[in-house]
Amino acid sequence: MKSRSYPLLFIVLVLGLSAGWYVASGRPVTVLAEQHKRSSPVQPLTPHQQAESELQTLQQKIDQSPQDSVLWAQLGEYYLFNDNFADAQAAYQRALALRGANAELYSALATVLYYQAGQRITPQVESNIAKALALDKDEVSALMLLAADAFMHTEYAKAISLWQRLLDSQSPRVNRPQLIEAINMAKLLLQNQ
Repeated sequence: MKSRSYPLLFIVLVLGLSAGWYVASGRPVTVLAEQHKRSSPVQPLTPHQQAESELQTLQQKIDQSPQDSVLWAQLGEYYLFNDNFADAQAAYQRALALRGANAELYSALATVLYYQAGQRITPQVESNIAKALALDKDEVSALMLLAADAFMHTEYAKAISLWQRLLDSQSPRVNRPQLIEAINMAKLLLQNQ
């Protein structure tokens, strides 16, 4: 009888060790997570799907409130960040038509036109920046666009002056540490010219 219990004990021991190793490996958690993922009706969206979902939601809101200039501005921003300049321009123009003269919208439109023109300040860009600054002499986006363009064209003194103007404005829209870093970089490059 003793000889028959050893093989059974050996089988139980091997199965126990195997089961212990399997649990310790983390595999059961992974398998359960995968099963849950497959059985879940809601799958995580890819970045592209998420962007499309945001666009659809925004368009539905605009369909419900077509006179809401804020929604049109958000649509313009969505298109701008997705490099769809023609649609961004149309959305910002619609927002301006609904809201009337607005410094931030003129700046946003100037930004779209600037990128649409291959990062050049065209007469249209200039006109929109002038309209923005006429309404708000410290409009952040307008001044940032002018400063970035000056920096890109190695007009470091002009960029520094514009960035300093933004710092002095105390606007909550300004990222102060980032601007200080940009000013320091421009000063360094100006010294090396």
